[in-house]
Amino acid sequence: MDEPSGDPVHGGELQWGGSVPVQSLDPHFETAAATARVLENITQGLVRVNWEYELEPLLAESWESSADNTELTFDIRQGVSFHDGSELTADDVLASFTRIEEGGGVASDYMQLVDSMEAPDEYTFEMELSEPFAPMLSRMATSDMHIFPEDLAEEDTITEPIGTGPFQFESRELDSEFVMTRFDDYWGDELPYLDTVVKTEIGDDDNRLNTFNAGEVDFINDVPPRHAANLEDDPDVDFINRFPKSLVYLGVNCNEEPFDDIDARLALDYAIDKQEVMEGALYGQGQVAASPAAPGSEWEHPDLQPREQDLDKAQEHLEAAGYPDGFEVSFQIPEQYNDQVTAAEVIESQVSEVGIDLNIQLITWSNWLSDVYTDRDFEATTSSYLALWFPDAGFHRPFHSEGAFFFTGWQDDEYDELIDEARQSYDMAERAPLYHDAAEILQERRSGHILLYWTPTLMARTTNYHGEVMSPDGSTFRFEDTWFQ
Repeated sequence: MDEPSGDPVHGGELQWGGSVPVQSLDPHFETAAATARVLENITQGLVRVNWEYELEPLLAESWESSADNTELTFDIRQGVSFHDGSELTADDVLASFTRIEEGGGVASDYMQLVDSMEAPDEYTFEMELSEPFAPMLSRMATSDMHIFPEDLAEEDTITEPIGTGPFQFESRELDSEFVMTRFDDYWGDELPYLDTVVKTEIGDDDNRLNTFNAGEVDFINDVPPRHAANLEDDPDVDFINRFPKSLVYLGVNCNEEPFDDIDARLALDYAIDKQEVMEGALYGQGQVAASPAAPGSEWEHPDLQPREQDLDKAQEHLEAAGYPDGFEVSFQIPEQYNDQVTAAEVIESQVSEVGIDLNIQLITWSNWLSDVYTDRDFEATTSSYLALWFPDAGFHRPFHSEGAFFFTGWQDDEYDELIDEARQSYDMAERAPLYHDAAEILQERRSGHILLYWTPTLMARTTNYHGEVMSPDGSTFRFEDTWFQ
């Protein structure tokens, strides 16, 4: 599409057709990407990532690290208002981080290395670490460590978020609609341009696309991959492809039979043709995965390849595990993710050739979060996590035994030690090989995550809606610098 002529203009209501419903509105405790996509525009952190994949100041005007990387000092931006009219100070930062640390927030594992936090004056915040911890600043750039007003941060549960972002929370109808409106006192110059963003929850891919084609919404995310080529050639549509978005995996419960046995896990892995799964699920729009490192990143293993399908080896491992005729397990799939439903159907067919019977059970995303992720009441499942730009997100959170997203029960002391060592290193030449070794362990010792494929973010919008809506790492949306013309 041609670049818009003229300057951005204020006003307008964006109608967004969303793919997955917003869950909890508390960024400190919510892991769902759908929540992060709206809260990115409402709450903010001290820093955020830019398009060079570097950290830039946000609510902190600047920061300094001590020579040994154990002391961080932030100069808090002055003149910033919360949506309730109160002014941002260092006390709000201290209260927010204390809430994460003491309340067991998603980023609480990061806070375990914090010895002390102080707000010596209104606009200075200090954090002292027990040891060097390279991912800390990167984690501060995620919604997991966004800042609330001090009084709100003292609440156990937050149902109406109050932040410093360009938009403020207006309303929500669960599984139906989410509305945010322009914050007129936003500190960021003339931003935002839009008056209102209305997200209508349209879980079915085809319904969402049909709603867009009918002119009822201006922007949709998660375009069905099978329609990507047609939309890309349509002069009346601005089609957007950002890669990678997330890593889709098949997860197994390593604490229960049969997957407490590595041979059973390897048998399942060898029975899957991952290229065929990706082609079926994404119509060739993705990439088969070999490791948790985002494709093209410095953390990606230069030689590691996905495990190829080998039915003879699958049979050998079935016999070694004591299941020569295969086994039967439930296969719980979050129904909102249509590509995962298709992937599950392809996998079900493939592995049946060696006697593995995966009984697909479609469940809601909220049930997946409660039953599979929280209660760990599952045998096999699929899900995904965002392809964030810093390696700790991919290597620690899902796989480390103390990771925030750890749920399959697979534990490996050597793997944990490698990741712990990598977290202390600020030298790229030293750090990258540690992640390469960790990726080999995940594959060779068959972790509870069988990596399937990387997905892109496929979006479509009307040609009069302009500006960059995607965040640099592809994890969420930023509507502040978008407009109608």
